[in-house]
Amino acid sequence: MERNNQKKSKMEYAAAAAIILLYALLCANRSVWADEAYTMLVVEKPWPQAWDIIIHDVHPPLYYIIVKLACTLTGYTVPAVKAVSVFFQSAALLLGIWLVKPLFGRKTAYCYMVILGLMPQLIRYGVELRMYPAAMFFVTACGLAAVWLWKNQEKEPSRRMWLLFWGAGIAAAYTHYFALIAVAWIYLLLLAGFYFHAGQIYYVKKTCRQDSPSAAEPSLRRVPFRKGGPSRGIKKWLLCLAASAAAYLPWLAVFAGQAAGLGESYWIAAPSLTEMIRWAGWLFKTSCMPLSMAFTALFAAGFPAAVWLAVRKKDLDMAAAAAGWGVRLLTVGTGAAVTFLINPVFIPRFMLPAAGLAALGMALFLSRLPRRLPAVCLAAALVLGAQGYRDVWAEEYGNQTEETLGYLDRELEPGDLLVYDYQHLEFVLAWYYPEYEAVSSEDFDWDTQGRKWYFQIFQDLTEDEMNEKGMDWTMEGKYGIDEYQFFLYRIQ
Repeated sequence: MERNNQKKSKMEYAAAAAIILLYALLCANRSVWADEAYTMLVVEKPWPQAWDIIIHDVHPPLYYIIVKLACTLTGYTVPAVKAVSVFFQSAALLLGIWLVKPLFGRKTAYCYMVILGLMPQLIRYGVELRMYPAAMFFVTACGLAAVWLWKNQEKEPSRRMWLLFWGAGIAAAYTHYFALIAVAWIYLLLLAGFYFHAGQIYYVKKTCRQDSPSAAEPSLRRVPFRKGGPSRGIKKWLLCLAASAAAYLPWLAVFAGQAAGLGESYWIAAPSLTEMIRWAGWLFKTSCMPLSMAFTALFAAGFPAAVWLAVRKKDLDMAAAAAGWGVRLLTVGTGAAVTFLINPVFIPRFMLPAAGLAALGMALFLSRLPRRLPAVCLAAALVLGAQGYRDVWAEEYGNQTEETLGYLDRELEPGDLLVYDYQHLEFVLAWYYPEYEAVSSEDFDWDTQGRKWYFQIFQDLTEDEMNEKGMDWTMEGKYGIDEYQFFLYRIQ
């Protein structure tokens, strides 16, 4: 039996390693878009300058601190920072073995790892130079610790699990503000679980019937939680809440300053109703829309089914599944409410911190399906993940970044000016070519002396206008860096 368990454990780690390898293969390039270039520009600065930029940013500081510390060991390269994202994505994946399996069993752990590892948008953002994999890992760890504390509230309190719950929650809050919101909902859901447990929720327990032919014959019976006053876990919960408030207190002044800077000029636009409806399937978005829509429908159907099973059947695992889905829905709902009532602050990728718990909810639901349906659904997830991986591979390696950078490396000369007409290129050009001045075409004086390279996306300056100004220009061709496609002009 022990040898069989060791074999199964090795298979679990082998499955996780295979998925992690797929992510690692996406790191061997230096293609970045604006937000990723911004990350590199921040972390390569000396600590005082970097900190000054961070406190005037719109995100908490932990991710930048982690990346900067890692880069002091590996060097400030794009693959090195991608590896930080893969590290956190891998850690979130391994939570399936470390926490999901002890809580819900091996079948659910496999479902969790497949869904989390092959969710198309997690493949994309799992290798980006941004904080989303780290935020998702911390939120997922916090949520799983909360589930453990809820399911085991009749046992002696685990100091280790309470520390994980508190520490992961604080780390999430210092990584992304929507991770902070997700953790706040986890705290509230755990409090509700503690408070309403008395005589309301049941767990299934294996017992031995005294009247059975064999004393070892197991049976299942429903056992209610201890009746009486509120759970003793509420005291620990209050202690964690107080400790979390104290730990976050030093950042509150900075947060207030960042929030005050959000106004009409903030870059996030108010979403339309159509865009908000599309948020439901964003996590599964690929270039194959029918496949994405089919999995979105399955994902959407699981939540009400889990709620029904939790309420009508008193199913504890389905209650956990509903809570996992609920954290994502409540996080998105909070962002939507703030967007409409105060100021637009939410875009689809801000739901990524709660994606791990949504994957847990889906895994729990799939593991309860009868017969071969879980295997069929996981096969569909593999197909969806393969399509998503193909899309991301094309984005990482099928663009013109290397061709464009190679051309510019050969042609640029000291004193050249880089002129762009799309704001995102400011960070991109500043990262790749810090020795050259990059300026916006909006207020640029084209009579400025020297050779200019014009990266034309929106045609702020057309060829007819160049001729009218008497410019000596040459259109070098259509080039691209990461997701940005532009016509490149050499203007003497």
